[in-house]
Amino acid sequence: MSSSLMNTLMNRLTSPFSSTIKAADAKSIRIEVAGASPIVLERTTSDWQITAPIAARADSFQVQRLLGILDATSKDRFPAAGLARYDLNEPYVRVTVNQQTFSFGAVNQVSREQYVQTQDGIHLVGMQYGAALPKSALQLAGKQLFAAEEAPVAFEFGAFKLAQHDGKWQLTPAADAGPDDINRWVDEWRLATAIAVQAQGNRKPLAAIKVKLKSGGDITLAVLQREPEFVITRSDQEFEYQFAGAVARRL
Repeated sequence: MSSSLMNTLMNRLTSPFSSTIKAADAKSIRIEVAGASPIVLERTTSDWQITAPIAARADSFQVQRLLGILDATSKDRFPAAGLARYDLNEPYVRVTVNQQTFSFGAVNQVSREQYVQTQDGIHLVGMQYGAALPKSALQLAGKQLFAAEEAPVAFEFGAFKLAQHDGKWQLTPAADAGPDDINRWVDEWRLATAIAVQAQGNRKPLAAIKVKLKSGGDITLAVLQREPEFVITRSDQEFEYQFAGAVARRL
């Protein structure tokens, strides 16, 4: 057996990968990608919010993918030394959950696992954890136009207005639309979910829709594009929602 192989075996520790944090106890996530502004997420009473470099609701599924590293397992653990060998001297990505940091390094081409440093060890873990890391904050932004707690009670278009009075929707001017049709249409807006969230451009709006929320807040939805995709933005957010063209026809 060669001396280099012997040294490798001697340096390999038997302790499994483990985190001191459970996903349910995670309160904050900080993602530092080389050459980019840090992405910061904070847990609120109801969901996760992106607080930097943009302000947005976070996609709960994507957050849970990120937190999967807390439950990762590893058969091999090495001392946190010789970091350059594992591309961990200047890792491409660092993820900090609460106070514990995970640095992502090179991929082992034999085992197809990735080297991750945390606390005092370097571990080989499945590549799915690195694949869950976003390249930008927009990849983590929630795609639903309205948050679960946001309930629209009025829509004002250029030609008509729809408002809720005593639990019933009233259309002005009146039109040939039954209560079931109106309720379905309102639900289409309330539950509208984009296929992508993208950076805000400087396009001139084609139309504007004023929305009043049950909480008392008011927002304006600007229609930026109708086809082939339907693109709108909210006046209180700095990005755009892109919907499939079929959604536009329903809305």
